[in-house]
Amino acid sequence: MKLIDTTKNIRLFTIPNSFNHIQWVDNGTVSAKYDTIPFIRSGVKPNFKDTEVNGIKIIVSSYDFIEPNAEQRVEHRETSPNGKYDLVAYRYLNDKHNLNFIHVSLIPAAGQIPKYGNYLIADMQSDYVLNGKWDKDNSLIFFSNSLYADMVKYYLVLDHPNIKYEIINDDKTYSSKYRWIGLSSR
Repeated sequence: MKLIDTTKNIRLFTIPNSFNHIQWVDNGTVSAKYDTIPFIRSGVKPNFKDTEVNGIKIIVSSYDFIEPNAEQRVEHRETSPNGKYDLVAYRYLNDKHNLNFIHVSLIPAAGQIPKYGNYLIADMQSDYVLNGKWDKDNSLIFFSNSLYADMVKYYLVLDHPNIKYEIINDDKTYSSKYRWIGLSSR
């Protein structure tokens, strides 16, 4: 943008805020990436296309928080009382000092864990669900705290498996927690 352009409609010179991880490729090209997780969670396909802003080419692609060499770490795996499903809570470690957010999936017993959670996918701020287990009636019990319990519904995958869940707000155990860190189920 040139100084004279600041007197015009500045939106014509702005990259949409849907993009993060923006960087110059060369003098005439910018790489802009969008976060894939909200689209996976909502089941909506992104429709971003390469574009141009003020004569600068914007190359659009997705950003995946799971790097190709990331290690999958299972925090919890438990088979349902009827033996049909496994509840699996897992995350990816891009490096040993950086805990990525939790993915929660329900899979056939002893089945393969999907790349992304099929029941819940958290975000970098918190895991929101801080522990979980099966109840006797093959429903799920998730534990959270008063800070995050009301937020859990926003991180459920839209078409998650049809298994009922209950959220227990347990500040005594989880008040200072924000990550599911392999605590044993109670």
